[in-house]
Amino acid sequence: MISVMKRHTFSAAHRLYDYNGQCEQLHGHNYTVEVTLSSEELDPLGMVLDFAEIKRMLIEALDRIWDHRTILFVDDPLAEQLPELLNDNSVFVLPRNPTAENMAWYLGTVFFPGELASHEVCETIRVQKVTIYETENNSATWQAN
Repeated sequence: MISVMKRHTFSAAHRLYDYNGQCEQLHGHNYTVEVTLSSEELDPLGMVLDFAEIKRMLIEALDRIWDHRTILFVDDPLAEQLPELLNDNSVFVLPRNPTAENMAWYLGTVFFPGELASHEVCETIRVQKVTIYETENNSATWQAN
C-alpha cells in the first residue's frame, strides 16, 4: 500500500455543547487538516492521486463546508438559533459535539469518503487517516482499521 498526505488550513468557530470549561464558549481556531489517502495501485504516472486533484476534490469541498463557518453539535440550541439570527448558512451542524476527535472522525468516515466516491477515478483510493490540529500543539487523529 502506498499513501499520500495533503495538508490544509482553514478558519472556523465552534463550541462544545454541555461542556464545563472554556470551550463551552463560542470561539475560533485556525485548524490544520492532514488527509492521508492510500491505494494498492498507482495510476499510469505512478501516483496514488495527483496533489492538484486532491486539492480540487477534497480540499475545496472542505473549504465550502467548514472554512469561515461555525461548527456546532446538532443538539446545541445554537445550531437552530444562529442561522435564524444571522439569516444565512454559516453554520455547519455535526452529528456529534465538535471536538477535534469528532471532527477527525467525521472527515475520515463521512465527508472525505463521500467526496472520493463521487469521482470514478478514485475507486481504488481510500481515506487512510485524518488528523486535525485545533492548535499547533493539540491534534486528534482518526485512522482506518
